[in-house]
Amino acid sequence: MARQTTVRHRPPALDDDNFVSGVVGATVWTRQHVISIIIALVAVVVVFLGVLYYRSYRSALEERAATELTQIRQIAAAGNLPLATRQLRQFVVKYGSTNGANEGRILLAQSLLDQNAAKDAIPFVQPLASNLGQPLGPAAAFLLAAAYEASGDVRQAEATYLRIADKARFEFQRRDAYEGAARLKLQHSDPAGAASLYERILAQMPDTATGRPIYQMRLAEAQAQAQGQPAKK
Repeated sequence: MARQTTVRHRPPALDDDNFVSGVVGATVWTRQHVISIIIALVAVVVVFLGVLYYRSYRSALEERAATELTQIRQIAAAGNLPLATRQLRQFVVKYGSTNGANEGRILLAQSLLDQNAAKDAIPFVQPLASNLGQPLGPAAAFLLAAAYEASGDVRQAEATYLRIADKARFEFQRRDAYEGAARLKLQHSDPAGAASLYERILAQMPDTATGRPIYQMRLAEAQAQAQGQPAKK
């Protein structure tokens, strides 16, 4: 005869008691922490609204900067550089944290260079020139080199050109930087150094590049000067 197994069932009342106890416990906890919950929810809403406001504010600020910069460009294009320079100085202070302000610094430095105020141009482009990976970094660095050169600091000008040549992303930027440094070396009685830089330019250029013969000629001239002989025509 098969042995019967007895199944014991939990009394329904015990399950109901546990459920009710859990609900009561949750209710009590909620009442005890209701202020904390409300504060947390308010904080989340405030942060969300703050992010939305900041994005809207930044967008509007960038638009105003772009509009004002266009007006200053028109003043400069009309030939009134002193007025454009004054407005650009105010512009970079007013919109200092925007992308437009960086463009303004580039324009201001160029305007100062055009007015023979090279030393004044240097601090406006130094920060931008330090990061060649940024979109305006190379342009700022070339302006910085030109400002150093115009102010008589040849050593810093050459160092800046060589830094661009070493770290710039595009080949044409590196080529222009090497060319600037080579020109300085030729102007200051270092044709051998210039020849070395022209060799670097040629090493980066394809054999079929249209500008290659020009740099080959400049290399020959620099080498001839280094040897104390006139370049052959």
